Amino acid sequence: MDFPQAELSYLGLFLVVIFIAKFLYNATTSYDTFTEIQQNKNQALAVSISGFLIAVTMMYVAVLQGPSKGLLTDLINVSLYAFTGLGLLLITRVINDKLLLPRFCNKEQIITHQNLGVGVAQFASYISAGLIVAGALMGEGNFTSAIVFYLLAQLVLLIASKLYDALTHFDLQHELKKHNMAAAFSFAATKIATGIILFHALRGGLESWSQSITLFFVDALIALVLLPVVRLLTDLVLMPGVRVNKAIAEGNTAVSLIEGSVAVSVALTIFYTL
Repeated sequence: MDFPQAELSYLGLFLVVIFIAKFLYNATTSYDTFTEIQQNKNQALAVSISGFLIAVTMMYVAVLQGPSKGLLTDLINVSLYAFTGLGLLLITRVINDKLLLPRFCNKEQIITHQNLGVGVAQFASYISAGLIVAGALMGEGNFTSAIVFYLLAQLVLLIASKLYDALTHFDLQHELKKHNMAAAFSFAATKIATGIILFHALRGGLESWSQSITLFFVDALIALVLLPVVRLLTDLVLMPGVRVNKAIAEGNTAVSLIEGSVAVSVALTIFYTL
């Protein structure tokens, strides 16, 4: 049997990337993540970090899908792309705090109050950002396309989040501050579903800027229009005796899990059929 040099090299590099990712996460915060997790048993922070690490993994795997240029060159390119993705994920934390959930401090909610709902929201933010960067880097993607589509996707995700808040009968940030896990699950699922649909637009690689941007905005429009419709249909068809918004506002996590699973299921169907 041939010695699997390439496979072991990629696996070894992945372990290095994950280690550096966790180190950078800790180094760019004002608190010690190891202390919070080991001593304070902070589940909210653990959920957030889990989303960060899964997003890093998705980006790493996406880069491996590109054409090979030789083992050494591939390892260098994968490393550079992976660290670019890490930087974008760290920016996601700032966007999440300052733009997505601006009415309270994410760090205070996660560290001081151990607010699991905010941790779930951050988890979804990292996953959706990881999907976007992975799609931009897959195939013939490059640094420029990754950054451009990351910024465009963050704009779409911000619009989707504001639209979600406008269409629900509750204040998302107020509910998250109250530790309402039903609202957190519903919001997180919608955001991940949006990320899956946007990933669909980017996964084929960058053939031309005009074609890629057009496809991106078509899929963005599908996400912005279809997911609210799916939410309404869930309310009227799947659970006709339940008012989803009211149930979520009352903290009914069972309803939010069903509603969220439908949103993700529809996004996956779009991904594999369109």
